Amino acid sequence: MAVSGDFENPTTTYPGQFDITLKSGKTYIFGYTTPAIYKIKVRDNRDNDLITTLTLRSTETVQDKASLYSHKITSDYIDNNGITWHYEGLSTDKDTYQDYDPTFRVTSDETVYVFYSNDKAERAKAEKDLKSAVSAARNNLNNYDAPSQALLLAQLADAQAILDRINRKSSTSELEAALDALNNLLATLQPRKSGGGGGGRGGSGGGSGSAGKKSTGQNSGIRVGLDGNWELTNPAEAQANPDGSKWKFNLTNGGSVTGWAYLTYTYEGRTKSEWYHFGNDSIMDSGWFLDTNSNTWYYLSMDHDGFFGEMVKGWHYDGQDGRWYYLDPNSGAMHTGWSKIGGEFYYLNPTAPAQTWFFDNATGRWNFGDIKSRPLGSMYQNESTPDGYHVNESGAWR
Repeated sequence: MAVSGDFENPTTTYPGQFDITLKSGKTYIFGYTTPAIYKIKVRDNRDNDLITTLTLRSTETVQDKASLYSHKITSDYIDNNGITWHYEGLSTDKDTYQDYDPTFRVTSDETVYVFYSNDKAERAKAEKDLKSAVSAARNNLNNYDAPSQALLLAQLADAQAILDRINRKSSTSELEAALDALNNLLATLQPRKSGGGGGGRGGSGGGSGSAGKKSTGQNSGIRVGLDGNWELTNPAEAQANPDGSKWKFNLTNGGSVTGWAYLTYTYEGRTKSEWYHFGNDSIMDSGWFLDTNSNTWYYLSMDHDGFFGEMVKGWHYDGQDGRWYYLDPNSGAMHTGWSKIGGEFYYLNPTAPAQTWFFDNATGRWNFGDIKSRPLGSMYQNESTPDGYHVNESGAWR
């Protein structure tokens, strides 16, 4: 008998033909078997959707057909609800990850799951914790001094923005980071020991300035924390817009400050003494301010650095009109005309031929009107002055 292929060996593959010499009078029986076939359903555990059905012989494994389902496997991602999903591997259970080894031979029909874990529970806890912390901080806002309140309001606004995010919502890590930032700030704040400033009314743009003493209504040498303390009158509005915060300074012996007040306090290791101005309604002014008693312009700080509202002195660059102004280093009054500053001469516009700033009753501040005219007090740069002197790009005449 001549055979092509070792068909009697079960470990070899039958080539499909063979040669054999048969003897007359003998009976020959040829038999064959087919390998077992199994069906393996591969589903996505997130929604139980069927990805594919694998048809495997008993000699094959799921890994052999990985290309039929692996394209559906995604890397870690955050969905629109802020939930983080992580691919764990193949699992024999849909709800709990039970590792399935795709390299083992299959012995029966079965279902396996492309399994993703998620942090739904962790995110819910992080969101609840942040909401509780924000609520507690708001309730305790007035327990802190004014500079601390300003910092806390800004941090609360950041935390609320994290909570309010939609499409997509904030993730667990983002919620936890916001909570950590809020708690870290709270740990540094000083309760009712130092003051800050508040937003109020301001002005800019017209009137001449003189470097004189403050007008009537002066309150000299007030020590914050001893002689009185700050009060934020509109915390909800101030949280949304810190520039719109309205501060009063209540005196220990009763009443609130109006007019000019010289305040001394310490904030984050810095002790400063400076002038602040309060209107007739006791609300502190900030931004450009015109003292109508002396017809003098001042600029009161808009920086939220713990000394919001303090009188600014020296050079001031105004972000609205893009021009430089000089405020007397002693009195804070805005200079006009020729001024010798640091050994150099500068020309600061002494007249305003047209109104350039306009008062906004809604915000209580003056806004630059983008008028093609030079504002009062603004510095000449890289041009000739009306009296024929050329100043360079820095404004100096040489």
